[in-house]
Amino acid sequence: MKPVSIATDQALRAALNRLVSGKAIRTDGRLTVANLAREANVSRATANRATAIVAQLRAVVAETATPPLKEPRPQPIDATRDQRDAANVIAQHLQVRALLQRASANRGGKLVFTISKLNDA
Repeated sequence: MKPVSIATDQALRAALNRLVSGKAIRTDGRLTVANLAREANVSRATANRATAIVAQLRAVVAETATPPLKEPRPQPIDATRDQRDAANVIAQHLQVRALLQRASANRGGKLVFTISKLNDA
């Protein structure tokens, strides 16, 4: 793999410093290789060729990463989600019932006959 030029290396290091310090000019400031490349005004492929700088970026990301939650979600959130799921199931059943009734009315009772015929078999 072809190494990056000195000018590109300097641009990437300056861009990394701007991203880490929170003074991004061309991006939203997230610590990604794509944003590093945009800040340095180079392509992502060029930024990825600068393996030492990308390793520094990944180290900074690993240091600043938030650890996962150690505690489970609180009960009210789970209860609310369960209530919402139950309401959705009831609404879906009502929709299916209304559609079947409409289909039955449109066909003059043929659907009811077909369903009852299938149940007898």
